[in-house]
Amino acid sequence: MSPWERNPEWREDDLFFDFAAASRVIKLDEKARGLTHLLKGGVDFVVEWANQLWLIEVKDPDCGDIPERYREQQKASFLQSLMGEELINKHLFPKLRDSLIFLGMDRGIADKPLKYITVIGLSSLDPAQFNGLKERLWKTQWLAGPPRGWHKPFEVHVLNVGQWNRLLQQCPITRISEQR
Repeated sequence: MSPWERNPEWREDDLFFDFAAASRVIKLDEKARGLTHLLKGGVDFVVEWANQLWLIEVKDPDCGDIPERYREQQKASFLQSLMGEELINKHLFPKLRDSLIFLGMDRGIADKPLKYITVIGLSSLDPAQFNGLKERLWKTQWLAGPPRGWHKPFEVHVLNVGQWNRLLQQCPITRISEQR
C-alpha cells in the first residue's frame, strides 16, 4: 500500500505531502467547507510542528489528474492569474485570512511562529516569479501594513515542489502521477 493510500488526508490532488513527522495535521479546506457562504474557504493544510505552525495552500496547474488536452489551457489560465492580482486577491490572501479566522474561532491559534506557504506545482516558473509573488503577497495591506499589531513571528513563502523538497526535507512532496 502506498503512503498516499495510507494517509489520503495528506494528499492534495496529484501531490502527496509526507507529514508523518508533524505533531498535528488538519485538512482545513475540507473542515471549513460548511462556512463557504461566509468565508472564501480554508487553506489546504494546517500543520503543527513542535516549534512552528504552517498554513499551506496548494496550486497545481501541472496536476497529472488534469486531462492532457486541458493542461496547457489550465497552465495559461493560471499564469494569467499569477501575473495579475487575481491569484493573490481572490485566492491566496482570502484563504489565509479566512483560515486564521476559522482557526481562531474553532480552537485558537497555537502560540508559535506562523508560516504561510504557497506550493505552486509548476516547475517552469523561475525563482524571480516565485519571489515576485511572495513579495506581492507580503505587501497586501493586512500582512505588511503599518504596524501589524501582533508579536508572533510570521513568514510568507512561495515554493515549487523541487524547492519544497530541498528546503523542507522533514516532509517531502511526491507527485503521485510520476509514481504510477
